Amino acid sequence: MTVNQPELSVNKLAEYIVSKGARQRRLLRDRKYPDPDFQMGMYHREASDAVKRYIADGCIDAVPVENQVGILKQLAPEKMGTIRRVNANIDALERFLDMLDDIKIVGEPSLAEHSAEKITLHGVKISVRPEIIVRGDGLKGKKLVGAIKLHFTKTFPMTDESAGYVSAIVQEYLKAHYLKDDEILAPEYCQIIDVGCGKVFPGVKSTTARMKDVSAECENIAALWPSI
Repeated sequence: MTVNQPELSVNKLAEYIVSKGARQRRLLRDRKYPDPDFQMGMYHREASDAVKRYIADGCIDAVPVENQVGILKQLAPEKMGTIRRVNANIDALERFLDMLDDIKIVGEPSLAEHSAEKITLHGVKISVRPEIIVRGDGLKGKKLVGAIKLHFTKTFPMTDESAGYVSAIVQEYLKAHYLKDDEILAPEYCQIIDVGCGKVFPGVKSTTARMKDVSAECENIAALWPSI
């Protein structure tokens, strides 16, 4: 299978931007020629569902997360790939439970709708798909909106730099596809929660320079894609 048009998830694009040349080409190769038996978005499905529900319910009750850990530990898959995936979900959920004191949501969170909308820069499609939408009230009754993006993989721990790019792109996504006329973007609502490394990164307020970097990297990706 070959993907003809460049397309990356927002987290993978951030990894690309902060990586060296060899790693960048590997990321593009994996995306252009994806393994048909591996779907990254589904790998941490159970962990993602439990974490999203905990946050959307107001970060009050961790029992459903703990219950999900118990359910996964009772499974007895036969295939090695499934065993690894189940163990990865257990590991992610146990790490998330250790993070609870660090997760502070400003505003009212809710589950984001499943949306296929993407940002396209220089022919490169960026899949954003924030997991949580956050709304709140600002000064003079202004309606504030932001979104939270989750990250689970341990192979690429987020840094302040990469998380900053993700937050900036999430904000561009909200402006392009989500905000209504009476709503204002709230950067402080656009946190990145990296369950893989156990860190919470605040939303960034300065996005102009970051989006210029993103645009330039997308232009490079478009130029490289035919040679990958």
